[in-house]
Amino acid sequence: MNIFDAIKFAFRSIISTPLRSGLTALGVIVGVTSVIVLVSLGQGIRKQVEDEITALGTNLLFITARSEDSSTGVSGGRNSGLTLTLRDAEQLSSSNISGVRSLAPQIDFPAQLIAGDYNVEANVFGTTPEYIDVISTNTTTGEFITQKDVDTKALRMVLGSEIKKSLFPDIDPVGKIVRLSLFNRFDFRFLVTGVMKPKGGDGDEDFSVYIPVSTMQNRIGFLRNPTGDVNVFSIIVRSTEDADKTIVSNSITRALQNIHEVDEPDFEITSMDQLLEAANQVTQALTLFLGSIAGISLLVGAIGVGNIMLVSVTERTREIGTLRSIGATKFDIRLQFITEALTICLIGGILGILIGIVISLNLGGISFQDEFGDQTNLPAVITPISVVIAFIVSLLVGLISGAYPAYRASELDPIEALRSE
Repeated sequence: MNIFDAIKFAFRSIISTPLRSGLTALGVIVGVTSVIVLVSLGQGIRKQVEDEITALGTNLLFITARSEDSSTGVSGGRNSGLTLTLRDAEQLSSSNISGVRSLAPQIDFPAQLIAGDYNVEANVFGTTPEYIDVISTNTTTGEFITQKDVDTKALRMVLGSEIKKSLFPDIDPVGKIVRLSLFNRFDFRFLVTGVMKPKGGDGDEDFSVYIPVSTMQNRIGFLRNPTGDVNVFSIIVRSTEDADKTIVSNSITRALQNIHEVDEPDFEITSMDQLLEAANQVTQALTLFLGSIAGISLLVGAIGVGNIMLVSVTERTREIGTLRSIGATKFDIRLQFITEALTICLIGGILGILIGIVISLNLGGISFQDEFGDQTNLPAVITPISVVIAFIVSLLVGLISGAYPAYRASELDPIEALRSE
């Protein structure tokens, strides 16, 4: 018996029991579809995270205040460090460090914004005029924060594009008043001086507002620094395009240690490359986890194929005996049953791949509401490697699930098999 005869016998057997063969293939179809869809979701999430990070630019460095208490070794929560100040940013800027294009200090906190009958939750960023150069953006109308606003601790605000739509859907907000409610205890009236250009994507910039970095700490007592300076949560540095970020980071570290007069850094510097690497590690783990879940369903399908093939051996004992009596070898019997299992799994694998691709392509049309009330599409990216892996796995499922039943069939005694009813 050659391979073509084995394939012909396999299709004849599958067609003779269409319902059983279809239900057997269904397990493989569901498993392969799950692999394609879940791996596509994992890859889509990875791409979405990469796009959000790289949208800011790959030549950014983030200096953050270290939140670990040196006396206890215990780390505090986010933005709990108090080792960075506005004066640090000013001194770093005046140091003319090679490779540094611009830098801006930043604080951020959530607040409720109210304008007339409209209100919205927003991220409030306190920063300086250099911020728009650091993140490579500008205003569409009005002007950004000025140095005079920072020096006078002015109650002036620049709106993100989506915040403008929420608070002033039909009018130009420049010159209008927005009330900022903080901690449900403090209310301030800010004059709107500008609206930022839309950044797009799923980042926070469009859903944020910008105020002078010194404004809130001047007006809320418990935020004030005892030295009279302004605490900041981070300093964002934009390096020049051709600069080596490692060298720039080392230069900033030395300069800031001198400013703080410390032997060991009381701050941390993270590059965009490091953030991207960390994000990739997380999303790769997520993709592996999703793929493992899909693999379980494929394993169940393989068990189903193996079980049906064993039942088929029992039902076709007399057929096996007849084939052996007319000259079929053990190899011929094994080839027939393995080919049948492979055919079922390949049909199921191909159908599963097609269904998985269709589902993945349509996932982009499914949207859900994010924390800002906006509709976000479910990300899914189909990669050739996931399709190839799914196809190879369906082949392996056929080989593995058909191997033992084929061995059982080939070892049947021809005389006993002919006596079987």
